[in-house]
Amino acid sequence: MTQRIILFVATATLLILGFLSLGSYIAWFYPLELVSHFRVHYLILSLIFTAIVGILWKTRHLKSKIIVLAALLLIGLNLIEVLPWYLPHAQQLAGNTTPQIRLLSFNINIQNKDDKNVINVVQDNRPDVALFLEITPNIFNTLKTGLKNTLPFNFRSPGGGLAIFSRLPIQDVKADNFNGKGGHNLIATLTLNQQPIKLIGTHPLVPVTRNNFHRRNLQLAALSDYIREINQPLIIMGDFNLTPWSPYYRRFIKKTNLHNTRLGFGILPSWPRPATHVHLPNWVIPLLNIPIDHCFVSKQFRVAKIYTGSNANSDHAPLITDLVLS
Repeated sequence: MTQRIILFVATATLLILGFLSLGSYIAWFYPLELVSHFRVHYLILSLIFTAIVGILWKTRHLKSKIIVLAALLLIGLNLIEVLPWYLPHAQQLAGNTTPQIRLLSFNINIQNKDDKNVINVVQDNRPDVALFLEITPNIFNTLKTGLKNTLPFNFRSPGGGLAIFSRLPIQDVKADNFNGKGGHNLIATLTLNQQPIKLIGTHPLVPVTRNNFHRRNLQLAALSDYIREINQPLIIMGDFNLTPWSPYYRRFIKKTNLHNTRLGFGILPSWPRPATHVHLPNWVIPLLNIPIDHCFVSKQFRVAKIYTGSNANSDHAPLITDLVLS
């Protein structure tokens, strides 16, 4: 009787974990796509599950070798989706290379009123360019005053909650929704090493409703079409509200041929973080962490370093990236 219960529980757990792990490959529709973002969690759960069934098989409480082999395959399935983020990449620079430009991308959250800590985060990390998301006019004006000596050039997109602060002069800056198809995007031209580079800040919608899910995907498609027409060094960063394991992420990368600056440096989850407006127990938050803030670059860039900074009472951590232009 005990062996039957163990076999039933093990089989049910294997089927659930298998569905969640395989689901990301077919998660083109709502709400299945929401479960595709927790690939690291599925890897950890599959490791724990395999260890347990292995012990049960060794002690003869579980006699099904098929379940043990399937559990090992489940580990491999999840590992091939996680391990590459920790392996060296061709666009990754080895050693202590002096960066030519440091970028900071930070969704400060519209409910976050802790502007002093936001300024401290910027000053502590000393970026050359900082992109802020969900920034109100009041916070924008406060940051203009607080950062005027280090990032004197700035622009806030009207109605979009996106703002850029820069040490480098900003040219041809504008807000663009790609004829209504692409949500809010901030597009600017900067000059680095006497070479113009295109910088895009973006913030697709959170796909927690069917409508927002479709609007986020429309924005990613519009961005892809726009990027394919750019023939110069390109940086695009922001809160994309999707992880590398979403099929829509894979399609975006395939269409644009851009490089995620995380590759070679690890997963670096950026959301959620403890904040006064986050109504979750602090011990739960690390269990939910996923990487939804990204910085993508074209092939002309190499990545010297990338890391997440202090969250300054936002539910996001800022993403800081050091780049070298080839």
